[in-house]
Amino acid sequence: MAVLTTLSQTEINARKAETLNSQSVRKTVPVREVTIINDTTIEYQGKRLEITKEAFKDLMRIIGMSQQFAKKFETLFSPETKAQFINQMKNAMSANLNEITLILAPLSKKIVGFSKTTNSMISHERFINLTDQIIDQNGFEITNWGVNGNKGEVIINVANPAAQFGIGIADEIFTAGLTLKNSPINGIQVMPYVNRMWCSNGLTTPLAAETYALADLSKDSMEKFFQHMNELRRNGFRPAGFEETVKKAMVTPASMFELQKAHSHIKHYVGDAADNWIPYNENRNAYVTANIELGNLSTPELKNARSNQSVWSVMNGITHVATHAPEMLAFNMTDKDSTHLMVQAGNFLGSNWDLGNQVPNPWRTNELDPQAQVGSLLN
Repeated sequence: MAVLTTLSQTEINARKAETLNSQSVRKTVPVREVTIINDTTIEYQGKRLEITKEAFKDLMRIIGMSQQFAKKFETLFSPETKAQFINQMKNAMSANLNEITLILAPLSKKIVGFSKTTNSMISHERFINLTDQIIDQNGFEITNWGVNGNKGEVIINVANPAAQFGIGIADEIFTAGLTLKNSPINGIQVMPYVNRMWCSNGLTTPLAAETYALADLSKDSMEKFFQHMNELRRNGFRPAGFEETVKKAMVTPASMFELQKAHSHIKHYVGDAADNWIPYNENRNAYVTANIELGNLSTPELKNARSNQSVWSVMNGITHVATHAPEMLAFNMTDKDSTHLMVQAGNFLGSNWDLGNQVPNPWRTNELDPQAQVGSLLN
């Protein structure tokens, strides 16, 4: 069984400095002074600023225009006409919404979000102080610390070496902990984190019921937050229903849609070596051999197409890359990439799997017996 790997104090100090340097900046401005140029650019006080895809979605949501409508509008008209239409809608709102808050990431110099509220965000300094307090109170050690300076986000994984638990399956032992995240858009989020000790893979489960969001540091919010922490502590920080979820994941086949998506996640970091962890091409070739071209299948058909991998196998392929690629493999992955992949793996484990609700087939074969077709044999 692998040993839990944690960060040294020197590494922690370096991550703290990097985190503080990535602090986002908020600026509240009149709505009419912001002009949309296109999906990636706005203009403010004569200066053009880049915006991220997520920021553009925020802006569309504030204006009240769906992404689907915006895309459909652009297919019918030019991008310039679409921008003009959006600006007209924005200006029409200014009577009810005078100001809007721009959120700027200092390293990328991009707008990463828009907000209708003028509330100040939780600074990374206060987030670090809160994290230190949680670590000291619960005997946690830091396993990962990822800083996304382009978005002004930070994610920290902590685990307690003494908080190990099994799920009734040989060699499947986990160490419980927390993932703590601070972003300029959503504030502080606390999510269950588990480390699979067989191969020391880390996994963040943001879809679990234990996930908690902290939008401000008011007295009332902090009291509720630490009440939530006490409840997690009583359960040993073990995610509710984790055992049942893992056991079901072990016997549920992943669909080809899920396999392709997971393969794409890790291929972004490890290139063609992705098949070493998630054998997508092997599965695709099996369909080709059966004269089925996956490229011709619709998304619903792909979600109904079975792979030879279980959901648990696919999830562990993602977490293995997330945990070990930076330290053992010749890939240029950072802690930011690792923590991001761990969250994606947790999203997958906590989702409604494409083939998760199928009823076992009692007929042993998918082929229909012509002699058993009662209605067809009627005169």
